[in-house]
This record gives sequence, C-alpha cells and structure tokens, in this order.
Amino acid sequence: MLAISWLIHHLYGLFNIYYNETLIIEGATGEAPVLHHIYRILFEGMAYCFAVLTVEISASFFKWLTFSWAVLSALYDVYHVAMAVIYEPSNVSEIFILLLAVVANVFLVRALYAWIYHRG
Repeated sequence: MLAISWLIHHLYGLFNIYYNETLIIEGATGEAPVLHHIYRILFEGMAYCFAVLTVEISASFFKWLTFSWAVLSALYDVYHVAMAVIYEPSNVSEIFILLLAVVANVFLVRALYAWIYHRG
C-alpha cells in the first residue's frame, strides 16, 4: 500500500510539473542525481521488499528492522505533509495523497507492533 501511494505521489508530481508548473533548479543539467535514485529505491523499493519478506521471514531481528523502518517512514511522511501544507497549501491533491501515506504508515506500524508481540 505504501509503495503504491509513493508511486502515485511521484506520478502526480511529474504530471504537475508537465502540465502546471515550470520547474528549473539552478545548475540543473536535466539528469536526475544519483541520490534521487537511491531515495526512490529506498522508499519505494524497500516498502515492497519488506512486504514480500514479511511473508517468509519471522525472525525477531527482521521484525524489529521492519518496525523501525516503518516508524522512520511514518516520521518522514508526517514531515512531508507538514512541508506540503507550509509551502504548497493550495495543492490539495498532493496533501491528500501524502495524508493517505501517513494513514497507511499508522496501520503498518500497528500491524508490525502486533506482529512483534504476536497479537491480532
């Protein structure tokens, strides 16, 4: 769910750039920086990877690793919502998608917490 929400968010961002905004960053060359690719792999790829691996791995360290990642991801999404509200308050669609990611993170953290302690 999180991987899908991030993909939708990034697609929305691209559509917004192509159809609504002019985006020019000083010193831009037209190539995406390597760190941008690493960021996308970590936040989108790891969401999918952890989802698949939780079906197969139930070791204690893995449970804590996924829980920690989910908490960090939730904190990042809350920060992202705050920045969107501060800097782009009229961009309701983006704020809504980001809020959905926060809600998904809350459910993910709850589910992983229950998984660690063998509840529900």
